[in-house]
Amino acid sequence: MLKRTALAVGMNMGALWAVSMILDKFNYEGGLVFLLVSGIIMGILNSCMKPVIKLLSFPLIFFSAGLFLMVINALILWMLDYALEVLDFTGVDLNIEGTLTYLWAAIIFGVVNWFERWVLKE
Repeated sequence: MLKRTALAVGMNMGALWAVSMILDKFNYEGGLVFLLVSGIIMGILNSCMKPVIKLLSFPLIFFSAGLFLMVINALILWMLDYALEVLDFTGVDLNIEGTLTYLWAAIIFGVVNWFERWVLKE
């Protein structure tokens, strides 16, 4: 259980770093502290909030042939941004400019989440 959680946090950290390298309008401050804190928060959001959102939006996911999952991933990223703002960690900040940036980041996170499920399956 601990190994799986650590791997999930590490993959979230890597995905955040990769998204910041790929997208110009996705920036963070705080270095490794940001990546660790955000990786943990993303893990919590993905394990607690995402299943509820997927259940509530099942008809939209079904009728869009799964494309609505990108919108859900974008919503999770927005929740991360909001959580970091509310928790107000010193020197830790996430700046995402524009809805399109959220969607591109969500696509990258969708690929990483798929890979994570593939690696962690038992």
